Amino acid sequence: MKKFTCFFVLTFLAMSAFLYAQNGTRSIDYSAKTFGRGGVSIGFFDNTGLMMSNPAGLSFLEEDMIDVNAIVMLPVPHYKGFSKDANGNITSNVLNDKDGEKNVFVLPSASYVKHFKKTGFTFGAGFFTVGGMGADFMLLNQSLKDVNGNTQEIEYHSRYAVMHGGLSAAYKFTEKFSIGVSAHVVYSTIEFINPFTLPPSVLRGVMDPGTGMTFGQYFSAPRPQGLGYSELTSGANMKDLTTFSFSPKLGFAYKFSDEFSMGYSFTAPVKLNYKEGNSRLDMTSAFNDAFGRAVANYMQLNPGVTQQQATQIVGAQFAALGINPANGFIADYKTDNEFEVPMSFGIGCKYAPVKELRFGVDIEWINWSNSADEMKLTLTIGNNSNVNRLLGYGGINQAPLVVDFPLKWDDAVLFKIGAEYDISRKVTVRAGYVYGNNPIPSNTINPIIPAVIESHVSAGASFNIVRNFVINAAFEYGLNNDVTSSYSNLLGSEYYGSTTSLKNILGHISFNYIFR
Repeated sequence: MKKFTCFFVLTFLAMSAFLYAQNGTRSIDYSAKTFGRGGVSIGFFDNTGLMMSNPAGLSFLEEDMIDVNAIVMLPVPHYKGFSKDANGNITSNVLNDKDGEKNVFVLPSASYVKHFKKTGFTFGAGFFTVGGMGADFMLLNQSLKDVNGNTQEIEYHSRYAVMHGGLSAAYKFTEKFSIGVSAHVVYSTIEFINPFTLPPSVLRGVMDPGTGMTFGQYFSAPRPQGLGYSELTSGANMKDLTTFSFSPKLGFAYKFSDEFSMGYSFTAPVKLNYKEGNSRLDMTSAFNDAFGRAVANYMQLNPGVTQQQATQIVGAQFAALGINPANGFIADYKTDNEFEVPMSFGIGCKYAPVKELRFGVDIEWINWSNSADEMKLTLTIGNNSNVNRLLGYGGINQAPLVVDFPLKWDDAVLFKIGAEYDISRKVTVRAGYVYGNNPIPSNTINPIIPAVIESHVSAGASFNIVRNFVINAAFEYGLNNDVTSSYSNLLGSEYYGSTTSLKNILGHISFNYIFR
């Protein structure tokens, strides 16, 4: 038992190293056998991955079996963005045009199915990587300058993983009809490193108690009376966010004959409430730029004052407001995050015109618009006095700082079609195609969430090595898809007119032991 627990924990850690995005952040299916035919599985009752796609289909597996599956993935994200002029307007000059970091990832899963034929019940146990997203870039950013005020490369990093593990049960009411359920524990992790752009109104610290004027109002007011900002960009690093949750699934399976079968599945939405993570907000560059603007404003309003004099006067003014540059502008927070895995419905069928040849179709609807409208971030116990003074929230003895990170995803429909053919009793070949509309809109697209692939092609084969042992292998290619940002991107003007792209190469292999 101890060995099994250790293996289970290590496997979860391995899976959380990276996540793969197939439609949005969700995988198109869960086994090498089904990937070979385009992920078609809801009405194809022939693999243990039915625990995830349609647990009712487990009733129609012919034998008890164990399946150990692995995915080898080589994602290739790309980002192209443009520079701003002195007034902050996007130009046609390319600032970034590069691939993300090239990585190779191995993602395992395992499952077991057992029939109790005299009772009509079939049970399964397993764990699966449901999906996620991730990217790594080093990109030039004009808002986060170095100590000399020069544009520098900034790390853009994301990881989001969702894994399921638990039990499934199916009951065969008749020889043709079954109902199944899955009850899975969900484990998820999330982390981001990226520029964090918000409107000046986030600065709610009060500058003038008499008038109630906030730092945000001062920062957004036109120059030279104010600082003229329409947005403020800080460096952000959010990590150590994990959560456990619960996912129920319901499936129906009807086997009309050996030639034709149908299935239906429903997956409930899963709330992910990440608690007690750690975040760092670095406002150093933002304040340095603001200080420079304040000095320039003072010199414009007071002709004849030297830059040195203006610097001293502005420094004294900020000090009177409780801002001490010696304390820096880097704050550490405890962070909670609220997100959700979407609800989905699916229907599928299999048709075998002859014994050796089988076709299948799945159609799934994924409710991204409800689950990925925004991520709610709650920051508390901020430990930097300057940042606490500027924000007015989120610090020690302050109310929490709540930020709704916009996503605004659209619902998606997945259409899968696949076929397989038995060349002999030992070898089966497969091919498939998947199309699912990209759910990420042009007004929130960005390089750290590049989950934009729409089309996949796949091919695979099964090899019956001996009577009880089968090897399934598949190759999948996620065709390159580009999404160009609108000029009203809710995540910041640095993304205006930019293009985020992704293509993906995946190899799948599984080892299937059948108890005969």
